[in-house]
Amino acid sequence: MTANLSRTSDMLAPELVPMPMDAPDVCPLCRSGRTRVDRLCFSCERTSSQVDFPCEMVIPISYYTTPSPLRDRMHHYKEHPDPSVREEEARYVSAILARYVAQHHDLFVDRFGNWDSVVAVPSTHHPDAPALQVAVEANFPEALGPFTRPLVLGPGTMKFNQASPLGFVPRAGESLTDHRVLLVDDTFTTGARLQSAHHALVAAGAVVVVAVVVTRKINPSQQYGSDRLWERQTAQTFEFSRPPWWATAHE
Repeated sequence: MTANLSRTSDMLAPELVPMPMDAPDVCPLCRSGRTRVDRLCFSCERTSSQVDFPCEMVIPISYYTTPSPLRDRMHHYKEHPDPSVREEEARYVSAILARYVAQHHDLFVDRFGNWDSVVAVPSTHHPDAPALQVAVEANFPEALGPFTRPLVLGPGTMKFNQASPLGFVPRAGESLTDHRVLLVDDTFTTGARLQSAHHALVAAGAVVVVAVVVTRKINPSQQYGSDRLWERQTAQTFEFSRPPWWATAHE
């Protein structure tokens, strides 16, 4: 891990909200709140049922809510009209992911096994490389491993709370059989795009070792079972060096 990565990510740590351990009000798939202790949250229950090969566990690094500085970063690194702002925020967003994976690399390998390449969930708005991939490759190219782009937009419809087994499809001529993939994305809201990408990879013969997302958007509300969860987690300090929930829960 480089000094630049440590310094940049440490600067961002006060904006981050740590993930909870397993609890009755925590969705075991996405770590958001839930109101039914024996079920997934409503979004995960819906989107994971819409594909044949769903992702069963996502590792978010931090929660964010609206408004918040972290939410602004996640928006600005892709959407800000000033290219210099996009570039700066891309460095920050990529630093969060790069530091987390680098910090816990050995734990990732022990728990999930190694990966051959990293795949960022493709954009539904353009055919170019996903913004998260571009950001990591430009700023911390050695942190995660080589990126590949085996998926393209398919004919299926993806939208809020709607995944599709044909939302993404393998690129023509792409061979994914037994290829081990680390799947990454910037923000998990309902999981529709991530579930669609996971399905496409597995259906094509790949092994998705785990899915990691920079942020899990959360709406602190009793309606979603997330109000007390948010209170508990915002009362804690985020530390990159702290053993992650998925490692301690597996011991």
